[in-house]
Amino acid sequence: MTGFLFVLERLLQLALVLALPIAVGELGWAVLRSIAPSDFWRVPAVVAPSKCLGVILGIILITSRYDSRLFDLHLLFVSESPWNLSLSGFLAERVNPLNYGIGSIVQRLATEGSHGLLVFGLVAAAVLFIAIAAGPFFFWPAPIAAMAGLTGLLLSAVAAYLTIYLVCLALWTVHLLNFWSIALLIVLFQYYRQRT
Repeated sequence: MTGFLFVLERLLQLALVLALPIAVGELGWAVLRSIAPSDFWRVPAVVAPSKCLGVILGIILITSRYDSRLFDLHLLFVSESPWNLSLSGFLAERVNPLNYGIGSIVQRLATEGSHGLLVFGLVAAAVLFIAIAAGPFFFWPAPIAAMAGLTGLLLSAVAAYLTIYLVCLALWTVHLLNFWSIALLIVLFQYYRQRT
């Protein structure tokens, strides 16, 4: 019975942490729909760079904040794992958006120098940022283009947070459920396979 209660507690924790990104996504989607120009979502040249920038920024923020030990699969299942966190620890430490900022990027650049994947990611992010800021002016008049640019930047911010959240959630879930995570993946795989 104790094992069943343990698994039930873990599943309830997972349900709660799954509800948070859904709520953030829905709230972000509602805000974006309210400020976006009417045909914003039909212009892939504006929407795609915004989503890409968000994913790249999310990855940059995660990798600049934490060292590679956090992503070492050998340490994922041990009790000393950095993912051995309570629900409140996970929400306060790993996915709190206030824990991610430009300071960790600057510090990582200061320690590593101007080489490596971090600089490549920052250059790619800068190019995408310019595309998001300038791209809308090719499709809309100035006032609408400015609103489309703002929408693109907000879309990037939502995508960055969701990227951070989903990466952290995946690693925490695998640590939390241990071998049960494999069963969960099989169930999800079967579900999506039957839908297609």
